[in-house]
Amino acid sequence: YEMVKKNDLINTANEVEDYLGYSNLNELIQQNSDFNEICIMVINENDGLTLNSNIGCPINRLSEADLIYYTDEAIKNGGTLMVETAVPTVEINQKEGAKSVGKAFDSLMYFKVVNYQGSNYFIIVNSNITPINATTRTLSIQLLFISIIVIGATLILTYILTKRFVEPIEKINLAAKELSEGKYNSLHKGANSKEIYELNDTLVQAADDINKADKAKRDLIANVSHDLRTPLTMIGGYGEMMLDLPDEKTDENIKVIVDEAKRLSSLVNDLLDFSKLQENKIEINAEEFNLTLLIKNVLTKYNFFVQSENFDIRFNYDEEVIVKGDDLRISQVLHNFISNAINYSGENKKIIINQTVENEFVKIEVIDFGRGIDKASLPLIWDRYYKADKEHLRSTTGSGIGLAIAKEILELHNVEYGADSNLNEGSVFYFKMPVVNLKNELS
Repeated sequence: YEMVKKNDLINTANEVEDYLGYSNLNELIQQNSDFNEICIMVINENDGLTLNSNIGCPINRLSEADLIYYTDEAIKNGGTLMVETAVPTVEINQKEGAKSVGKAFDSLMYFKVVNYQGSNYFIIVNSNITPINATTRTLSIQLLFISIIVIGATLILTYILTKRFVEPIEKINLAAKELSEGKYNSLHKGANSKEIYELNDTLVQAADDINKADKAKRDLIANVSHDLRTPLTMIGGYGEMMLDLPDEKTDENIKVIVDEAKRLSSLVNDLLDFSKLQENKIEINAEEFNLTLLIKNVLTKYNFFVQSENFDIRFNYDEEVIVKGDDLRISQVLHNFISNAINYSGENKKIIINQTVENEFVKIEVIDFGRGIDKASLPLIWDRYYKADKEHLRSTTGSGIGLAIAKEILELHNVEYGADSNLNEGSVFYFKMPVVNLKNELS
């Protein structure tokens, strides 16, 4: 408050200095005095001219000696001087009566010496200071109560925010750390804000996915171990038998060893192919080829099932179709679809392969009439290492990655594919490719 008052006096004195030389100087001084509620006096050293804005101000009660003293001090001080006048303050005590306990400022006077056109002008401005002790005490008490309320509210708000946001985040962080230890059920849905809720849901989904991946890995190890053990046992058994019994070195026994070695090689090749497909290390060599002829050639490899196990495998088509793609990889897809149809056909040993051309696309369907796949499991059949039925009727050597490989190959070709199935009604696996050209059936 005192600082503001002092600045007002200094600014007023500077403005009066700017008024010097105006014909209506007295009027300007009066207006400034009324506007700022400040008393102003201007004295010309040479002719004694005095301009006074308010006769009742304390500066009018200054003696000539006081004026000379203060103006001299102002000159010594570089042309300005701030003077604080005070009155004694008393305290009333019932026993001792009134006694002085100090002084309180009640007025400020500012002196400025200005040289204008060869004459010294003394500008004196004065302002009263309203006593504010009671006000400051009131404000101090109010500030104390406000501070207590604000601190209390801050502590309560901090506690609420900690409960609402920090603790859930700490729980999520702890549960996330436990994921690396294989604890996937530490996370629970539900949070108090959208961001934490979304983070929690993301981690829950990640935990579910990691859990599924771990389960798939365990299934892979179990499946591969089982599939490797059988041929290895047979190879080892037949090899030891022929080693111990020279008469057993027959073509039939050697053929068993060769067949089991091929089974091992096929399984290992599947694993390597899938690994390469996952790492994008296999490129598609797209060339035009006869898809119809490719299907016929693939089906010749399943004549054994037709002749020895009485399978009915039919291929339906109207005309030969030319497409563009990697014929070797497409043959892998066909082998997988047909092998799955045979493995899961059950007692109904009928397999149908349909080739239909619609709207410049050719659709290949491999249909079986076996046990089928339930709707809940159908979206999972394309996942790596997944087997819809681990104990199906036929004994197979599949590792559970055949459809995953087919999926990767078809996606590299950027073609539509899928499967439809119902329990006890069989399954349909299909894919569509753009037709490059149609050919009449070769005679």
